[in-house]
Amino acid sequence: MRDAFHADPADVPLAAAMHALSDPLRLRIVELLARDGETECSVIYSALGISKSNASHHFRILRESGLIWRNHQGRQQSARLRGDEFNTRFPGLLDAVLSNIEPGPAAHRPVQQQGVDRIG
Repeated sequence: MRDAFHADPADVPLAAAMHALSDPLRLRIVELLARDGETECSVIYSALGISKSNASHHFRILRESGLIWRNHQGRQQSARLRGDEFNTRFPGLLDAVLSNIEPGPAAHRPVQQQGVDRIG
């Protein structure tokens, strides 16, 4: 597998950063990575209730905007938020976005919370 392109946040225009943060599903991915740190991609797919192909599309946009870094170790893949680098380029933007994410539908909340919705 070839290495995926990872943008240097210093080279990312504001419009590309805003585009990456404009999608509710990408916001959930960023929120999950901000909360949990580096996470296996399969855990992200499960937690958000999305397919691998759908997630791959969103990961690509987040990589190309300098927001995440994808790691490959054999067959395992993980993602981590590049918060410090992104904040150097766009001071305060990521913190403002993370503090204003609205709760989403059950399919977009962490798995632990989904179980509570089914009880009763």
